Amino acid sequence: MKFFSVLLVASGLVACATIDAVPRTDARGNPGYRLVCSEFNTSLQECEAKARALCGGPFNIDPQLSYRETYPDSGDGFYMPARQHLVVSCLP
Repeated sequence: MKFFSVLLVASGLVACATIDAVPRTDARGNPGYRLVCSEFNTSLQECEAKARALCGGPFNIDPQLSYRETYPDSGDGFYMPARQHLVVSCLP
């Protein structure tokens, strides 16, 4: 039973540390991505590096659609790390 509890917690931490990227097209028809980066184990620079790798070079961040999502401290001992939402358009 203890093994399964440790496995569940470990898999939850790994899931929090991922960078999710969904392809999209901007208003001008340029390819881009919507990235969600957990700040548990990923910095904003790492999230931008992932966008650069996906675009194969330079990109623009849409400031109107990008934001940082934070969670209040509930006081129950559980911490929910902030998540950065970046919407990028790849440059030709």
